[in-house]
Amino acid sequence: MSSDPAALDRLTDLLAELGLSPRAPVELAELLWLAARGTEGGTGQDTAGRAAPRTDRPAAGTPGGHRPRHRTEHTPGPDGTGPRTALHLPAPDRGGRPAPAVPAPTPDAPMLARPLPLQRALRPLKRLVPDERRRLLDEQATADRIAEALREPGPVQWLPVLRPSTERWLDLHLVLDLGPTMTLWRPLARELRTLFQQTGAFRQVCSGRLLPDGRLAHRRIAEGRSAVLVISDCMGPQWRSGPAGDRWHRTLHALARRLPVAVVQPLPERLWPLTAVPAVPGVFTATEAGAPDAAYTFAPFTDAPPGRGAPAVPVLEPGPEWLANWAQLVGSPTGGQVVGAALMVGAATNSAGRAVEAGPDPEELTAEELVVRFRATASREAFTLAGMTALTTPALPVMRLLQQVGLARPQPQHLAEVVVSGLLREQQGRPGYFAFRPGVRELLLHTLPRSTAHHALELLIRVGGRIGDAGRTGAGTFPAWVETAGGGTLTLLDTRPFALVSPEAARLLGVTGAPVFTLAGPVAGTHPADTASGAQQEQAAARPVEEDAPPVPLPPEPAALPDPERSRAVLLLTTSRGAPGEVLEEQEYTALRDLAALAEALVDPALVGLDRRHIWLGEDDPDGFQRALQRAVQEAEDTLVVHVGGPLGPGDELGVAVGAGRWGGVHRPGLDWQAVVETVAAGRAARRLLILDGSRSVPPEPAAGGPVAVDPGSFQVVNLRHPVDRSVAGRLAAAIRTGDPDGAPQLTVHHLLEIALQSTPPAPPVTRIWPPRDGRPLVLARNAQLHGGPVESRTPSHSGTHRKEPAGPEAPRPYFFLSHPGGPGGRTVDRLFQDLCEEVLQLTDLPSAVPPGFVDRSPELDSWSRWQITEALATCRVFVPLYSPRYFASERCGREWYGFARRAARAADRSAVQASGIVPVIWLPVASAEQPAAARQLRFNHRSLGPEYQSEGLYALARAAGRRELYELAVHRLATRIVQVAHETRIPPGRPLNWDGLENAFLRSPRPGG
Repeated sequence: MSSDPAALDRLTDLLAELGLSPRAPVELAELLWLAARGTEGGTGQDTAGRAAPRTDRPAAGTPGGHRPRHRTEHTPGPDGTGPRTALHLPAPDRGGRPAPAVPAPTPDAPMLARPLPLQRALRPLKRLVPDERRRLLDEQATADRIAEALREPGPVQWLPVLRPSTERWLDLHLVLDLGPTMTLWRPLARELRTLFQQTGAFRQVCSGRLLPDGRLAHRRIAEGRSAVLVISDCMGPQWRSGPAGDRWHRTLHALARRLPVAVVQPLPERLWPLTAVPAVPGVFTATEAGAPDAAYTFAPFTDAPPGRGAPAVPVLEPGPEWLANWAQLVGSPTGGQVVGAALMVGAATNSAGRAVEAGPDPEELTAEELVVRFRATASREAFTLAGMTALTTPALPVMRLLQQVGLARPQPQHLAEVVVSGLLREQQGRPGYFAFRPGVRELLLHTLPRSTAHHALELLIRVGGRIGDAGRTGAGTFPAWVETAGGGTLTLLDTRPFALVSPEAARLLGVTGAPVFTLAGPVAGTHPADTASGAQQEQAAARPVEEDAPPVPLPPEPAALPDPERSRAVLLLTTSRGAPGEVLEEQEYTALRDLAALAEALVDPALVGLDRRHIWLGEDDPDGFQRALQRAVQEAEDTLVVHVGGPLGPGDELGVAVGAGRWGGVHRPGLDWQAVVETVAAGRAARRLLILDGSRSVPPEPAAGGPVAVDPGSFQVVNLRHPVDRSVAGRLAAAIRTGDPDGAPQLTVHHLLEIALQSTPPAPPVTRIWPPRDGRPLVLARNAQLHGGPVESRTPSHSGTHRKEPAGPEAPRPYFFLSHPGGPGGRTVDRLFQDLCEEVLQLTDLPSAVPPGFVDRSPELDSWSRWQITEALATCRVFVPLYSPRYFASERCGREWYGFARRAARAADRSAVQASGIVPVIWLPVASAEQPAAARQLRFNHRSLGPEYQSEGLYALARAAGRRELYELAVHRLATRIVQVAHETRIPPGRPLNWDGLENAFLRSPRPGG
């Protein structure tokens, strides 16, 4: 290779002509080294004997000015013809065109197109420090010591020479904002996490979540040798004035005083003034490596906005220059000075904030005004991307693909400019899918050169080539469909294809036997000057070879999530216990908890979203189940979910019967599963999921269970297992909440069951699954991995069957049970509960996955609520009643008091330590004579909470505007008392009691269960 400097100059000029930024000498040397390695031993032929592809100059007139680096084998001819398969996105419920189609999960394009410069930017943080916890054998020094010892006569005695091990300097804590505007940036957060893990600069990379209510769902962040990056667009409610903003800014202020904290802002800097907390440009100065934000000196270029004050939290774009400056600021051993932008975060939110003139509502502007405003403020890359999107389909995965093939240096900020421009509106119920506002698409097509508009076909082929590139890696897949001439599922498809792939690429997507479309020249009709309509030209551009296909009938409703108003669920568990009021056996308690977890997953709006009023949940009530089932069958029009679980009855010749046994000394026949199937089959629900989860004392043989009725129109699961094995309800609930990082945005029942049943229980069950004969997928839940990560269950469950817990002398469990009568003042009770939880988390090392407390917010006391209350009473450490006249008049509160006091009394009898574990709160003053004996016997000193609290109660302090400090002081001391009592009493968890067996502690002797 020549060392002529002129050759390097020519190489630099060629890179500049390709639109690449100037390269450093080290990068040029690496490029030349790789080029030499790639040509050694070659003769211009690839491994298959074909001629190596040429690296031609970019073709003029194509969007982005360059061709893709990877081309598929079937390249279109000079007239744009060639064998291709069109990919379509599913259309919304009202729109699109019906057609038979087969699914083709399509690889998504990464948002970080060039991760290597980002990893290089973190080099200042790649420091090694001694690890005092580990020692390594120094072989050379040990050998020298042995040699010295051998020189002396007599026995040789020596010890190995140990030297300290080394480890990475910093831990990185990534916090993802889960605000309503952050759906766009969740793929970026996943890619950033992967990038930070692969770069090797950090000891460990941990994840957390910033909830819209301002709470930080994150494990405890240790002081020293840690850094925090918050990924947020600063647009959610936790960044604005209000309770959520106050809570988050207090947390952020506390973090900034202890650690280096920065905010990764996906929006471009020109859009930061439109966020809730605009950043201020200036110069940061750090005195030492790893200094917290509070130790930075920040000199703003202009007057900083008033109201927040120090510390100054750096704000970064997800670009190499920004990350390099932050890495220098944090990792420079002698301190660093860099230019950046800062959020001036104080201990409280600024009610006034910075005055930012709000722009007009896009709904009030014409299409011409929207496009003109966008062109005046957008970057060149963003405007090009908007024009390319007008040629295809406005959806996030498609727009990311367009960035990869149409822009020389794609950045997440370009996509953000298009999304927030006002040119698009999001489709209701379909996050990430948009539609152009009326007239905008036509105007954007006017802005494109006619040569570019007529190259729309080539653009689709280039997108298809990017999809079919087997060498690239994506962050996941998104759902796409391939239209067939017949035999597929009738689906509503978007009228515009977003890509044209070769047959080889179609096979890589798992589409076999798909029809090949003949591409008849460039796509006309994409420019407004063309006379034919775009839909007609699109149909002419991708025409099936078979013209005589039979007419396609109108399809039924497309596969979508269950409609909350038109769907029902009926869940039953039979336990065959002896009498009411008995303590549940461990396996029965586990099954009840699993069923409650499934019900919680079904009603969670982030997962399935069924209406809680439309779910019947029953225990040992076959008659009520039959009535609820009949009602649900008549009312359900969209989706019906039926679950029956419990011990199987004897007599396989009678079919599968659930729940046979003795109840209260009376023999009860089992519930006939065949009758359940026949009842459901007679309904009008379009989609039906039937689950029979039967348990037997002896693991069943493969042929056991007798004849099982099958409804050909339902998705039916029959599971026969040992009683101690995990139930289908529990596995399915965990699968819904965990999701699949490689799955589609919406998961089908079949996919969820694959996740749920992939692990083998101790005794392999006999599981049979019958999908409906029509082959339509039964979409059940949103993919939790694509909607903010795994969602924690609200059911207060702390068993190892639900989540992994750290090993230790005692498994983590909630610290307190907040008991209140409900009714008026509910919002104030919720506020107290949230404040207590936050204080307890600050005072303890409780993992973020474990709720600090429990409070029942259900409007009525149904079976569902009773299960949650009894479980919380059996596991909580401290019982916190809110004293008031209404509290002592409530039978429900009396039962809660009795349930906890009975467990505490039994623990005191076993340990001979008299401790109640009850920390009362004066919510409203109640005279001692008006309190029941159970409350009067308690000896609790309220004086440390303040005289105003004793005389007026905590409710008055919370409601009074000028007594905020008194309220916060009382809450802090109350939380301190809760933690102290929990550690002093250590009441062990017990087995939940049946709600019907709980007595009213306010109407009996003060010591129950002695």
